[in-house]
Amino acid sequence: MLLRDYLQKYHWISRRKITDYIDQWIVFINDKKVESYKAEICEDDLLKIISLQINEKISFKDIEELPEILLFNKPIWYTCSKSDPYNKTFYELLPTEFIKKYYYIWRLDKNSRWLMILTTNSKLVHEYEHPSKEIEKTYIVHLNKNFNWQLKEKILWWIHEWWEFLRTKSLEKWENGSIIITLNEWKKRHIRRIFKSLGYEVTDLQRIRIWKYNLWDLKEWTYLSI
Repeated sequence: MLLRDYLQKYHWISRRKITDYIDQWIVFINDKKVESYKAEICEDDLLKIISLQINEKISFKDIEELPEILLFNKPIWYTCSKSDPYNKTFYELLPTEFIKKYYYIWRLDKNSRWLMILTTNSKLVHEYEHPSKEIEKTYIVHLNKNFNWQLKEKILWWIHEWWEFLRTKSLEKWENGSIIITLNEWKKRHIRRIFKSLGYEVTDLQRIRIWKYNLWDLKEWTYLSI
């Protein structure tokens, strides 16, 4: 296995940090300084990274394989972050080891809730979030007042706000006066900005689908392996 893949997967170290550590000559395999970014690590090798206090003998069979993808039902008031000095993060609701093992795909802001995807594979984050993939995400939107459906075509054409074009793939009526909206692109606070530009306030935002993954009956605060 490539050393960088091992450190990303089992020690949650970014590729950039790994490169920095190798450049600083503080990474050792079997007491030999690692000088190549393509260095490999094998069973029974001794790995040392001095500044991180890593000093371990590699045994792949002892490493617990976690599911590559999890679905998680995030409640409101939790941020999507590994650490936040001012707010609680959703990782606080999960097993402690998850903060090192799992990346999140498509963040939800603190006031939004429901479906999140977590993965142990950092490459999937780029694959899902890259704009060229146009992965669909579906939300239920609750507004502070009844929506004027004559504005539907305006939203489907596009909304120009903050020097950006905010596009929507579909917009339909949902239960109890709420709206179901599907996007295949994402800008910061995309949905909230669309409705704010038209004189509405989003009072609740619930993501129910990302690509082929649906929330189904997953209870709030719980996760499910796929």
